[in-house]
Amino acid sequence: MQTNNRSSISPTNIVLVGTFIAGAIVAALTQNWFGTILLLTLGVLGLSAAVYARRPNSRDITRINAIEYRDERDRDRAKHGFATVGAAALVLSVVEVVLTTIFFHELVGVAGAQLLTLSIVWGIANSNAVKRS
Repeated sequence: MQTNNRSSISPTNIVLVGTFIAGAIVAALTQNWFGTILLLTLGVLGLSAAVYARRPNSRDITRINAIEYRDERDRDRAKHGFATVGAAALVLSVVEVVLTTIFFHELVGVAGAQLLTLSIVWGIANSNAVKRS
């Protein structure tokens, strides 16, 4: 019998799907049925997308969007996409801090912590990139 090591999903997707499933379990334990259904649905859809992208004949864009890279070429392409997402996340976080400061004072700490965390990760990533070049 031939074994296929391409059947398991990426570690990143295992963490993402696992987080949705764990959240669904906690939501169910707190009787938050909307949250349970939403998180479980997102977990199942994420798992389905990852498994679909693992097919031998899947397109490059399918693998990259599902974070199921086959080779270095996929990883390089994904880096460009994630760089754009990171820039957008920083801009959205700044907007979020401004809006929470004006309209939702009680959430400023959460928004500020998110912006601070993204800024720290960005600084570390940039430092590592400079060291490598």
